[in-house]
Amino acid sequence: MQANHSAIFESLIMFLHHTMTDSEILRTCEGCESPHLRLVADRLRARVEDLRTIGTLAAGIIDSHDFDAIREGLEMIQETAKGDQ
Repeated sequence: MQANHSAIFESLIMFLHHTMTDSEILRTCEGCESPHLRLVADRLRARVEDLRTIGTLAAGIIDSHDFDAIREGLEMIQETAKGDQ
């Protein structure tokens, strides 16, 4: 019976992760034994890190008057936004 409850819980979490915030997903997946949920959490961590990088790059070019610096920053943002595809 315990194994059945565990499977039901994991199925519920796999469904709910589509409606949860990033921090809720990461908190829910901590210590999780489900390979699917660990994969979701790992990908989410990578996405959050990419968003931080993009934010840092954008902050560095937002007040720039140097066209080359702006172009380089935008190219780096585009590259970061591609992710692992």
